[in-house]
Amino acid sequence: MRYRTPLYFLTFLLSCFFTFLLPAIVFAAPEINFPNGREYNLGELEEGRLYNQSFFVGNTGDSPLEVKVIKVGCGCTTIIYPKSKVSISPNQAIEVKYTFNTEGMEGSEQKYIYIDSDDPDEPSIKITLNTSVKRSHQASVERFLSFGLFTVLGAGLIDGINPCAFTVLVFFISFLNFVGYRRRELLILGGVFILSVFLTYILIGIGLFKFVQSLESFSLVSNIVYKGIAGLSIVLGLYSVYDWYIYKKTGNPEEVKLKLPNFIKLKIQKIIQNASRDRTKTLFDLCGAVFVSGFAVSLLESVCTGQTYVPTISYVLRTPHLRSAAMLYLFLYNLMFILPLTVILGIALTGATSETFSKWARRHLGKVKLLTAVLFFLLGILLLLAKGGTR
Repeated sequence: MRYRTPLYFLTFLLSCFFTFLLPAIVFAAPEINFPNGREYNLGELEEGRLYNQSFFVGNTGDSPLEVKVIKVGCGCTTIIYPKSKVSISPNQAIEVKYTFNTEGMEGSEQKYIYIDSDDPDEPSIKITLNTSVKRSHQASVERFLSFGLFTVLGAGLIDGINPCAFTVLVFFISFLNFVGYRRRELLILGGVFILSVFLTYILIGIGLFKFVQSLESFSLVSNIVYKGIAGLSIVLGLYSVYDWYIYKKTGNPEEVKLKLPNFIKLKIQKIIQNASRDRTKTLFDLCGAVFVSGFAVSLLESVCTGQTYVPTISYVLRTPHLRSAAMLYLFLYNLMFILPLTVILGIALTGATSETFSKWARRHLGKVKLLTAVLFFLLGILLLLAKGGTR
């Protein structure tokens, strides 16, 4: 009998093992679970914004659950965590974090996230994200402001075909032809004149940048200045529309309001004549005289061309994504400003006369005035909408 007790006990242990422990070991498995469900309502979101969202993935099984990969169904969703495989212990859960970008969305939207795991019953599961996206006022404003580069380039080009700048170069080239300079001399002196205009306006722009930036130490004054420039742009836009109407009605360019004053025009003509009428000077001396005259002429005509320049510079400084590259935009503006002048010089070298340019200018003056009006209105609105950059 004393040998039977251990035998009975061993039989009992083996019976328990095969009855309870072995099935638990053999049939233990992970089971994926979502405490808050598999469909989520993100609510009403604004278009053009990035939202941080999350949901929980749990394991209600008997062995660790391996989440192999989490995939997104669109480019609007980005998984932040986990980015690689992750193991979830039994009766534990992890928080899946992701971003949801509503750029370009409007109305009801339904997007998906896919989760692959080693759950034997559900190896692949789809999570549904529901939302309603509305276009906010700010989103529309930011989209409007995103046209910054084209606005600056367009402003420079329109300013370049401004009658103020256009007339001065035509007079300069016609005077050189009248004095009798050869084509090579005309090319060099015309190029020097344009270079001088370009550098002068760069310097004027830098000065305006520094002045406007200095006002930003006083937020109230800065806001007043920006709003004032915005208002001035709109007023100039109205004047440009008036000029278009008057010119269309009369055909007389002397009737327009926004033009270079006659006394400044006469002063510019005198400067150009004094710089280039002496044929006894060497070409080098002539280049120096023309460069100085270009500087003086640019300062004088800035009374007219500055009507576009000042609002554009204010807009660049007022818009954060433009402000960080302000000097680049200043360079691009002035590059576009001298582009029409360069084209005029090239045409003049082919033998075109000042009369040809004058006829072209008179024929297209109305269109230029309308383009200028649109530019003024655009700059005024952009300045009113812009929030301002960081210092």
